[in-house]
Amino acid sequence: MVYVDREACKGCGICIALCPVDVLAFSGALNQRGVAYPEVVAAERCTGCQNCVVYCPDFAVVVTGEPAPEPDAREARLDSACC
Repeated sequence: MVYVDREACKGCGICIALCPVDVLAFSGALNQRGVAYPEVVAAERCTGCQNCVVYCPDFAVVVTGEPAPEPDAREARLDSACC
């Protein structure tokens, strides 16, 4: 999942330009600074590369993964038997 803190964003567009799969695009709305901020337009295409996070000068973009699936019973037994 990709999240944008629209109030922290200054609208530079770096995150949009560096997204290899076009997950972000400029919003038609303006934030309190009066600039268009990026919005998520295709979350399902996000690969989790985090280019948007790394290069955002305002730390306004966050990428989080889905919760890890629960290990099956066999994996749980193996983990608990160790050491």
